[in-house]
Order: sequence, then C-alpha cells, then structure tokens
Amino acid sequence: MSGLGGGFRFCTLGEPLFDADGNVSPAVTYPDLAAHVFFCETGSPIPRRADGSTPLIGTFQGRAIYLLHNADAVGVANANAGNVLTGGVLDALPLPEPGFTGARIVYGEGCTVPDDRLSRLGVTFKQIPYQIEGL
Repeated sequence: MSGLGGGFRFCTLGEPLFDADGNVSPAVTYPDLAAHVFFCETGSPIPRRADGSTPLIGTFQGRAIYLLHNADAVGVANANAGNVLTGGVLDALPLPEPGFTGARIVYGEGCTVPDDRLSRLGVTFKQIPYQIEGL
C-alpha cells in the first residue's frame, strides 16, 4: 500500500492579537498587527514585514494602507500618543510613490480630522479594533 501523504506538523502560535474584551492585546507587536490589518483589508499577505518606521504598511490594487499603532499608548486619549489620525499626522503620511492618487486607508485608535477633509483627500479612516474586519 502506498503512502497516503498524511502527516503531522507542529506549529507554535504567537500571542493572540486581541484580548477577551476585543481590544488589541498589549503583547502584540507592530509587525504582527500590521500583517493582520493588511490581510483583513486586502485578502493578501503583507508585501514586506512592517517594522513601524513608517505608518505606510503596503499598497494593494491602487490603495495605500497605513497603521497608526503605538503599543505603549493604546487607550491613551491624547492626540499626540501616536495612535490618532490628526491633521498633522494626515499631512505627514508618506505617499507610496510621488504623485500617488489612489485611496488611502488609515487604521488607528481615533481620528480628529473632519470627514469632509478626509473625503476630499481620498482618505478613509478605520478605527482599531472595531473596524478590523476579516474576510
């Protein structure tokens, strides 16, 4: 009888991304959250591991995906904490390439930019953790 191709594989799982209350777990790293956000937004794996040096985590089909996440400031109601999309942060978001005119999707804990300004600039804000959706 020939082999059936079965077998076992043992995998070590990382920290859960979300705690029991649905909030981002304090143990989650920026690269892991970025990979999850990118996959949920696009259905594709992140093109390169995000290291947090830029909020731009990747592009997909004409969309630029950004993540504002500072693990030390989760839950801090302060626009300077690094998790909030403010006017200054919006102005400083790097474009994937000069002249980029595609949609920009920004994930963060909060947003102080008026909806009309976001719309005018082609920016969609999605709140963490509530608007991270699986496919």
